[in-house]
Amino acid sequence: MSKSGMPKSKTMSLADALALTGDARIVTRSTPPYSIVHTNRAWSEITGYKFTEVVGNTCAFLQGGKTVGPALKALHKALEARKPCHEVLINYRRDGTPFRNTITCQLASGGMFYIGTLRGEVITDGSVPPIQRSPEELQRLPLVPKNYANPDIYPHACKRQRRDEKGNMQLAELLENTVDPIVFCSKEFPHQITHANKPWLEMCGYDLEEVEGLTNKILTGPETDAEALKRLNECVRRREPSLQTLINYKRGGVRFLNEVQTTPVHDENDDLAGFMSMLREVGLP
Repeated sequence: MSKSGMPKSKTMSLADALALTGDARIVTRSTPPYSIVHTNRAWSEITGYKFTEVVGNTCAFLQGGKTVGPALKALHKALEARKPCHEVLINYRRDGTPFRNTITCQLASGGMFYIGTLRGEVITDGSVPPIQRSPEELQRLPLVPKNYANPDIYPHACKRQRRDEKGNMQLAELLENTVDPIVFCSKEFPHQITHANKPWLEMCGYDLEEVEGLTNKILTGPETDAEALKRLNECVRRREPSLQTLINYKRGGVRFLNEVQTTPVHDENDDLAGFMSMLREVGLP
């Protein structure tokens, strides 16, 4: 431990922050208002919130009457100074239950994002009263697959992905794309899903927490072209980009024609971090 109480550790890469882990992780932008770009299943289990409910917001929704105090001020001061910090806060779950949040924050390599690691302990001794939530606040509707082929409702930017000086796509830029449906998978076979953005989740009808650790096989079905999948997988093995058009399936078996662009993604050291698939719904098959 350092004198400040912050555990001594090397800077964490963004790829490590998105990797599958039992630690509760949250990733935010490193500039005010520190909006959320990623959470994992363990974070959701502690806080009660799903990724789609919080992405783009700040962490203020975790705060309540007992949160305000020296620890919160110290956390904000460290963030403003772009320094690592380790604090214990009183926070509140989605249902209003208070919990003691031991949080460690640090800048990810490259400095574009903060990584927060949480340990939560529910307060059950009555020393901190819960927040009373209304039925409307607690209501949660399941995600229903949406038709992203309609450009009037869901305009596709189809962004040309930014590349570094070597022509490689960067992981930080992937997290900045909030328009195109994108899923990010680990570099090791079987290429498990570690992150999906809100457009991908809305389009396919899944919550991030339920697809974490699965593979893109969840989108395949009886009419998915096996040869197209073979070509795609061969490109992944060669660490090359691929563009394939095939029939895929959303949640509930909804068929759609998918023009999927698969691209190797690199970290701030230009090492392979994983593979991105950008989906483009081009209509019904």
